[in-house]
Amino acid sequence: MTRAHIYILGASGFGGGELLRILSGHPAVAGIRVVSRHHAGEPVHKVHPHLRGLVDAKFEAEPDWRWLADSQQPVLFSALGHGELATQFLGLEKKWAEVGLADRLLLVDLSSDFRLDHPGRYAGAYGKPHPAPDLLGTFTYGLTEWKREEIKGARRIANPGCFATAVQLALLPIASTPGLGLLAVSGVTGSSGSGSLPGEGTHHPTRAHDFRAYKPLEHQHEAEVEVMLVAHGAQRHRLAFVPHSAPMVRGIFATVQFEWPEHGGAVVTQSLTDKFRRYYEGSKFVRIVEGTPRVAAVTGSNFCDISVATKGRSVAVMAALDNLVKGMAGQAVQNFNVSLGFPEDTGLRQAACYP
Repeated sequence: MTRAHIYILGASGFGGGELLRILSGHPAVAGIRVVSRHHAGEPVHKVHPHLRGLVDAKFEAEPDWRWLADSQQPVLFSALGHGELATQFLGLEKKWAEVGLADRLLLVDLSSDFRLDHPGRYAGAYGKPHPAPDLLGTFTYGLTEWKREEIKGARRIANPGCFATAVQLALLPIASTPGLGLLAVSGVTGSSGSGSLPGEGTHHPTRAHDFRAYKPLEHQHEAEVEVMLVAHGAQRHRLAFVPHSAPMVRGIFATVQFEWPEHGGAVVTQSLTDKFRRYYEGSKFVRIVEGTPRVAAVTGSNFCDISVATKGRSVAVMAALDNLVKGMAGQAVQNFNVSLGFPEDTGLRQAACYP
């Protein structure tokens, strides 16, 4: 097994911390170094106290690209803020070329910078032009359960958004079904989805006893789901997504509702459940469950639990996942595994922390 040497950019955030937690026990990882300009020189455990004794590294101000170039398998995970990698990308490519990394580096980006493939779609989703529009379309979209074959051997991978992951996994088995019409999506997320810096969405006193909607019908992750639907020939489907902020730290619970074009009833419930089971039969991290999924049953794990309920022609598909793992760092490691030919669940087959 060729073992990888890894750099993590933006390693002081929640995503960087989860990457370190998962990769520190990954058998295919030979070494990890981490970058955070704000915390340069500080030990990792000062920012991520749960990693004390497991990760002995210190944050660096800048990457040592020659160290990475000396590796048989160089890997870069970017957990930088949205827009930062794209802004720096051309300069980074020049540095990678100088040390012989350009054609060998596996780059997995956890930000929103390269998830979409068209400048107009990016501007519509994020309300501003892309800082490097010529690069759009040069990354493989990293929803493993949809793009597994494309990810194999890919060298630039754009990790999906957390809400986009949950909603797409809830829709993939039936995305090409004609006549579904309006797809009404209600999504709930924990405070960690807003990042590690305190703000209105994460400050405990304003969130702990509250529940509210935000960005109704205009959340940026809609664009990723729409791209998937169009790719499945579902141009006539209409997506209406309302996300909600919940008083929990981790987790996403998404419910997708629509009218099934055939007559409903218990037979349709079983038929749709069987359809989902067949679709995800070869997937390591999607579990089709009875009843309703539970966030507590996936927290800390890379699993996404899905169930289907029907009444007449009304259908509700529900999905639960951990926004920082399957919705972020765990999926990034899953893509790392698939790209480099390791078993897909290497380093990731861990149960949730329950209760």
